[in-house]
Amino acid sequence: MLEPRRISEAEMRDLLREAYSRDREESFLGQVTRRLRDPAMPRDANNRPRVHPLWLTLGLMVAFAVCIFFYFSFIRP
Repeated sequence: MLEPRRISEAEMRDLLREAYSRDREESFLGQVTRRLRDPAMPRDANNRPRVHPLWLTLGLMVAFAVCIFFYFSFIRP
């Protein structure tokens, strides 16, 4: 195990550039799924991505509004 030591600002910048250069997400689907994930707990116990609670709430509200629209437009005489 490496011993903790102080590093300079230039070394930290180089390490961060190297770390972020490898973390490049090329596919559009990969970028979308990463942005929809929950930032506090991105994976659950089965290592599956978790949806952000705000996106989940917004989706349920939209689905409810669509159901109400269809009810008053087509089902109710």
